[in-house]
Amino acid sequence: MTVAQVTTVLHPAAEDIVEQHQLAPRLPSLRGQTVGLIDNHKKNADVYLEELGRLLHERYDVARLVPYRKDSQSLPTPDAVLDQLAAACDAIIHGVAD
Repeated sequence: MTVAQVTTVLHPAAEDIVEQHQLAPRLPSLRGQTVGLIDNHKKNADVYLEELGRLLHERYDVARLVPYRKDSQSLPTPDAVLDQLAAACDAIIHGVAD
């Protein structure tokens, strides 16, 4: 008699909860706007965002950049920081690099 072997596979991640979101309305122009730049702390994200910031000033006349660098690439941006950036900025760019 053969005994059936059972393998149980566990998924260690939290349950995925799908949230519906709508895109924010597009800005008519970046001229004079304040743009937040979130650096995800991966290699070269800072280099990318620095160059992007320079181009936003030169080509699109962005008035001000508000940078934020995450403490770790594996942690989400804290809600309080997102709230501060949302209140202070007209647009936010989240840079991901490797």
